[in-house]
Amino acid sequence: MAKVDKLSRERKRELALEMYLNTDKTQKEICNIVGWTEATFTDNKEKGQWDSLKGATSITAANIIKKLYLKLELLVDADKIDADALIKVTKSIEFLSNKKVTISQHINCAKEFTVWLFAKKPEFAKELNNYQKAFINELVSNG
Repeated sequence: MAKVDKLSRERKRELALEMYLNTDKTQKEICNIVGWTEATFTDNKEKGQWDSLKGATSITAANIIKKLYLKLELLVDADKIDADALIKVTKSIEFLSNKKVTISQHINCAKEFTVWLFAKKPEFAKELNNYQKAFINELVSNG
């Protein structure tokens, strides 16, 4: 993805942190996207204790939703259905699912789709990947 120059320092920091926590992009790739040097990245990572935050990613909404779906499955398969529990779990899933899609989620979805498509139509996957990169860059630029 091309470098994005017109972002504020704070927005660059937010994007870099989000990508660091939620994608498998390397430090170099993240720096290229937000327009930082690797030294700037390292400085922000240390000052913001990003490694500690990365360790806490198991408590994300997506992981909680996965666990709630497992619980919902158990409730539905039970001999006696607990309607109150079903409603509570369903409402929790709905509440957590109504959050805005983040840039890192867009990146991960695009990557998964490209891997799937590449196995079926490699040339089209390469072409589509260019459009996905442009889309992500536009999201990053428009905040």
